[in-house]
Parts: sequence; C-alpha cells; structure tokens
Amino acid sequence: MATVYEMARALGEELLKTPQVEALMEAKKAYEEDPVIAKEVAEYTRLHQEFEAKMQQGGITVEEQRSFAEDMKKRGELIKNNKLASDLFVAEQNFNNFMNSVFNIITSTLTGEDPEPAGGCGAGGCASCGGGCC
Repeated sequence: MATVYEMARALGEELLKTPQVEALMEAKKAYEEDPVIAKEVAEYTRLHQEFEAKMQQGGITVEEQRSFAEDMKKRGELIKNNKLASDLFVAEQNFNNFMNSVFNIITSTLTGEDPEPAGGCGAGGCASCGGGCC
C-alpha cells in the first residue's frame, strides 16, 4: 500500500491534468509574458511601497494622500481591465474553488461525513468550484 506522501504526490500529479490547473497555468504564462501588464503591475507595486514608506515616516499631507489614492485607483482600474490580468484572476478563483472542493472531500472523509454528492462542490454545484469537478 502506498504511503500518504506517495498518494499526495499522485494526487498532485492528477491535479496537474485538471482543466482548472491547465487554465491557471495558461493564464499565468500569458500574463507573465506580456511586457505591458508586467510593467503596470511593477509600477503599481513600486509606487505603493514608496508611499507606505513615506507614510511611516509621517511626511504625507492630506492632499498627497488624496492625490495618491486617485492615481492608484486609476492604475488599479487599468490593471483590472487588462484582459490578461482579468483572465488570470478568473483562473485563480476557479482553481481556488476547485482546490477547496478537493479539500472539503478530504476533510469530510476525515470527520466521517459524506462528501457532497457532486464531488465536494458547494451549493452552486460545479460552477462553485470552477466547473469540471463532477
């Protein structure tokens, strides 16, 4: 009989073949290969970190805070509206929902409960875990 670690590795290998993981990997690759979105996110992160450092030093006026918030909101909208970023966000959500459904099955088994009949998905059926879990 296989050890728990061997079964975990086998589960991981099987998970790599699922549509949720494949979609996540494809979305992540496309996102990371796009120089425009990578530059926007890096700039957003850099500005945010610099502003936090200035705030900790206590040298920020209310007007500077307001201006920063407006600028970051615009930058955040650009990132959020980028198709590659949006696709990655959706793929990450579907992957997380799917993994939660797998974890729910494991947890239910450990507590002696019956896993959800639809494979551990939530009340929304397969749509609640990104599809493909039934």
